[in-house]
Amino acid sequence: MSENSRLKTAASSRYSEEEVLFEEEEFELSKKAKYWLYVTGGLLLVGSLYFFTIFLPAMFIPESVELEGISKLSELGVTLIPLAPERVQQLGMPDQAVIKELGEVELGGDEADLSDESTNASNLQKSKVERLIMIGDIHGHYKEFLKLLKKINFNRKSDHLLVLGDFITKGPDSFKVLDFLVENDIDCIMGNHEYYVLQNYAQYHGKKSPYFRINSTETSETNQRFTAKDNFNQDPEFLLAKKLNKVHVKYINQCSIIKKLGLVPLHKSKNSGTSKFAEGIAVHAGIRWDLELLEQNPVENLEMRSYIGPFYNETTDDPFEENALSWSKYYNKKQKEMNPDDGLVVYYGHDARRGLSFRRFAKGMDSGCEKGDQLTAMVIWNEVGTSKKGKKVVLHKEVPIQVDC
Repeated sequence: MSENSRLKTAASSRYSEEEVLFEEEEFELSKKAKYWLYVTGGLLLVGSLYFFTIFLPAMFIPESVELEGISKLSELGVTLIPLAPERVQQLGMPDQAVIKELGEVELGGDEADLSDESTNASNLQKSKVERLIMIGDIHGHYKEFLKLLKKINFNRKSDHLLVLGDFITKGPDSFKVLDFLVENDIDCIMGNHEYYVLQNYAQYHGKKSPYFRINSTETSETNQRFTAKDNFNQDPEFLLAKKLNKVHVKYINQCSIIKKLGLVPLHKSKNSGTSKFAEGIAVHAGIRWDLELLEQNPVENLEMRSYIGPFYNETTDDPFEENALSWSKYYNKKQKEMNPDDGLVVYYGHDARRGLSFRRFAKGMDSGCEKGDQLTAMVIWNEVGTSKKGKKVVLHKEVPIQVDC
């Protein structure tokens, strides 16, 4: 090998070694640099976790609240004052001819002395209102709800409004309905869909599941075990539950399962207009005929549609189940047998498939607004009348009023 070749080879080797040393020096980090790199990366990771798990959820997920016991039985806090016929006309209540077009429900009254109402001790402790208005399943149909309130000339100062459950879910404006009920302090019955929403709410926020209570100190753990659906992120009730704020939850939570209404009209079928009165209650789905009110199973009160034969002391939400019979039909029959003159009148919703069903002791008011049919209100009032002997009497009256959905 010539001298020039050896020099070139040596130079090339020297340059290669220098490149390697240069490359090693270029990518080698000091311990101090590595330390700060790790610290910076850790801070970025912690910051990202905080941003996505705490900061963003706090912006979009409302603060949660613990659920309280759902009251199994409560009492209406108002009583009806007898109205003069002139006042009834001012309120625009329909006449009897209009009522007959809607079914069996007709105007009626009794000949009880007017003073009996005013001197009742329990009534003296309650607020006085002109009308009790109950509305069946609204299901988030806010526009139709307001339309119905306008049609009946609702006045929150002189009327008492009670919604019979399922006022949210399914329809387009659940939050508008809910906000209206909250802002106007509207009375409510718990529906099965409100109960399901509370279950989803508790599941989502890791809270105790909904439970039932008899009074402020005694609780009844009769709620069924709740399991979230596999497709819960597509479940409308789960999606609604995620958006509820504390005020919404507290309102739904205070709706009772059954509410005692006091005296309501008691009509005979195909009655010409005169009738007696009896104690009434409101519930979402129905009650067992063979149990006292405090013995009822709240889940059955929320979900039943039928009794199961042959003894009809079991319930089902499936009207097509073998030996199933409409609970209201059998209940009405048993009340006529056992208490024909002073039975318990039940106002309920839930059963849109059977639609309006006005029996003497059971009055179904879910008229299928969610299916595009009607939304129904039952308006109850007391009216001053005169007996044949010229004595002032109280007439207990009611009328269903509807709007199209």
